[in-house]
Amino acid sequence: MAKIARPFLFLEGIWHTSGMKKILAFLTAVAVAAPAGALEWTSLGARSVGMGGAGVALAQGPLASYWNPAALGRATENAYGVQIPVVAHYGVTGSVVEGANDLQHLKDSCSSGAADCTQANITAALVKVNEPGNGARVDAGVGGDFKIGRLAFFANGLAAVGAVPQADLVNTAPTNFDGVGTQNGSKLTVKGARILEFGAGYGRELGFAPGLFLGAAVKLMNAQVGYSDYVIIQNSNSDDFISSLKNSVRTSANFGVDAGLLWDLQRAFDAPLHPRFGLVGRNLNNPKFSQPDSAVAAGLTDKFAVNPQARAGLSLSPFHWWNFAADIDVTRNLTPVDNVASRQLGVGTEINVFNRSWINIPLRLGASRNLAETGSGTMISAGAGLNFLHVIVDVSGSVSPKTVSVQSQGKTTTAPREASAALQLSFLFGGSEDGGRRASEAVPAAQVVPVEQIRANADKAQQDLDAEAAKP
Repeated sequence: MAKIARPFLFLEGIWHTSGMKKILAFLTAVAVAAPAGALEWTSLGARSVGMGGAGVALAQGPLASYWNPAALGRATENAYGVQIPVVAHYGVTGSVVEGANDLQHLKDSCSSGAADCTQANITAALVKVNEPGNGARVDAGVGGDFKIGRLAFFANGLAAVGAVPQADLVNTAPTNFDGVGTQNGSKLTVKGARILEFGAGYGRELGFAPGLFLGAAVKLMNAQVGYSDYVIIQNSNSDDFISSLKNSVRTSANFGVDAGLLWDLQRAFDAPLHPRFGLVGRNLNNPKFSQPDSAVAAGLTDKFAVNPQARAGLSLSPFHWWNFAADIDVTRNLTPVDNVASRQLGVGTEINVFNRSWINIPLRLGASRNLAETGSGTMISAGAGLNFLHVIVDVSGSVSPKTVSVQSQGKTTTAPREASAALQLSFLFGGSEDGGRRASEAVPAAQVVPVEQIRANADKAQQDLDAEAAKP
């Protein structure tokens, strides 16, 4: 069962509308009712990646259809345009990559009779492969999102693949690695899905509750789900790894529903620092897709569920050129790696150097941590962009300071335990940064006229009337 985060419950006391309470209750009930999903949240868009993965309360432009459809209701903010995001992320848990590469090296050594083909080296490599909690995962996203006023159309592709090792502790002699006769059967179970989403989103501000925006997105989903076993020493390169998954996929279709709310407290109460609160639920209808026969034969159910995800966010804008944002996953999401969960907490800031309508250079910095995994460490993110006229280019990346050994036999190689990179191209027209006039700027203050001046004007008017009446 999904676990619900508590950090934002302090806002409940200032939620005065019954509509907001009903929406929160609905999204929370859906998240609790569904088991943890097999897909983690993908930070689609270079802006959010550079800000630690935060974007629910700061969503704007066409990509708001993904991050929070309610933000589409701010029709004056980037009212028209196209955004094309690309993002990729990987994470490694344990020593699976090191162990697999060492086994590959030992296969070559034992086949050629090299001196390092020893029982001790074989045992050391198998221990690494068999380490509890081992796994590696890769996820990516690409999109094309178009916005007209409060309406957005999108075509997004999301993919997630995981590899979990299973060590063969029976066939462990050097002769089981020489390519002749019975060979070591240590393998990686590779599973994942590629999902294409085609849909539309709409958002609107509630007339009876200024500053409260609601939105939803409906999408057709086409999924390719794969499951295969990759025997380590029988395959020689990454192409074999990918082809082993591609050759065992099954394609099916379904539809999905997303919904969100955004509360702009400055519009509602003229609150300082422009605070905004956002809450979004993705795939609320829990769409399911067909599993390949290989997955069913391995004991999995015949349906691959894309279970609901919920995420909450806060943002502050002390000045027009300075933004803060924070997001947290409300649901605890599983990943394609068994027993590895994802529940991200991310914070970030953005400073707009020029902040002009025709030119700007946004600089971003952030940090994130997976609260579901002890010892996951904090990832550091950074990004920048160039906005010139209506063309915007953004790049960003994040990396974990922690490293993992990629190979220790034959050569020693290390890499960051987790990292991501994002690129985004946008063409945006119209709108303002705030998405509307602030409450304090909505109506100019009335000018106060002194009583004496009013009386003097009235006396003069009366004198003019008397003079007109006295004329023959």
